[in-house]
Amino acid sequence: MRRSKFRRPCKVLIFNGARVLVAVVRSLHCAAELTHENKSAIHNCCTGKSVRSGIYYYRQLHPDILLEMDDLDNLTLKEYDDLCGIKRKYISTRKMAHIRQRAAAKRKLAVND
Repeated sequence: MRRSKFRRPCKVLIFNGARVLVAVVRSLHCAAELTHENKSAIHNCCTGKSVRSGIYYYRQLHPDILLEMDDLDNLTLKEYDDLCGIKRKYISTRKMAHIRQRAAAKRKLAVND
């Protein structure tokens, strides 16, 4: 059987501004469709080049970590990064709330125009 030249998609974890796990999606493409963000920006978040994209934090699912349904709305970003052995920077929840409010106001203006 011939091996495909495409890599298998990696599951992506999506954390909200309060740093709580809100979604697990099957690929980077699905994450981009769900959150309406740029795929390359999400990839940069997953690899650690960026802290966040839009109002969400993104991480690739580590192959040694098993997630369960109970982890949704319970697992925090810091706990996940500790499990992976990764040190990353975070934005304060207050600043993320401000970013979310600005994004909502921008969407509201776009709808009214």
